Amino acid sequence: MSRKSIVSGILLSLGVPIIVYLVIVGISNLGDVLGTPKDFQYHDSYFVVMHIDPYVYPVLALITFMLYAVIFSVVRHFKRK
Repeated sequence: MSRKSIVSGILLSLGVPIIVYLVIVGISNLGDVLGTPKDFQYHDSYFVVMHIDPYVYPVLALITFMLYAVIFSVVRHFKRK
């Protein structure tokens, strides 16, 4: 892998977990944006609790980088043929 592809892979692997996290937060807060009826009866099953441990982000970044490296290698292999 060239230096350019490694840097782009690192940037991609740092950006994808943030985007996934923001999408999850956006989906879980969609009810607040759309507004719930005032006479809605709230139950415990209505609320979404999202807990992300501190080690999840580096693990997701590592997984994303590994997928990038595999896809890059496969594409490069087929381009040679």
